[in-house]
Amino acid sequence: MAQKESNSKVKLDAKAIIEELKTPGLIILGMVGGNMAGKLIDKAVKVDDTATGFQAKALIKPVIQITAGVGGALFLKDKNLKLICSGVAASGIASTVKVFLKKDILQGLTNFAGLGEAVNQVFREPLNLSIEPYNPDLPQLPPSQMAALPVEYESDMSGDLGEYTEIKSVEIL
Repeated sequence: MAQKESNSKVKLDAKAIIEELKTPGLIILGMVGGNMAGKLIDKAVKVDDTATGFQAKALIKPVIQITAGVGGALFLKDKNLKLICSGVAASGIASTVKVFLKKDILQGLTNFAGLGEAVNQVFREPLNLSIEPYNPDLPQLPPSQMAALPVEYESDMSGDLGEYTEIKSVEIL
């Protein structure tokens, strides 16, 4: 019974925490390294991104990344290096997705890590582009229906305010 109680207690120390964080950290390190190697491969093998059809040479980068990652994971003995190679293979899978779907699933990660170039985005208000301005066509009154308004000149005024009275409230109909 004493042995059962000692197993239920979990000891948290720095070494155990670092050991648990090391595995995903090494895989992420492998993905970043595979992404950087992929950028070098892109410079060596020019692929036309504007082409709409499928290009076979666009698969060179993912094949190299997956082969290097899987080969390293199979042939290396060190557990840490196997995890890094798994990350390289994962970056190859992400490159394959980019080739077939034309969408980079790691774009946010490369910009976050400072590896990608800044994307210049143009902000456009969708409402202003989709709705035409409203200019109502109001009817024009003919000049005969307009009342002639009296025009007052300064010479007609007597005293400071002339014959004007102060209005305290106005009723609007």
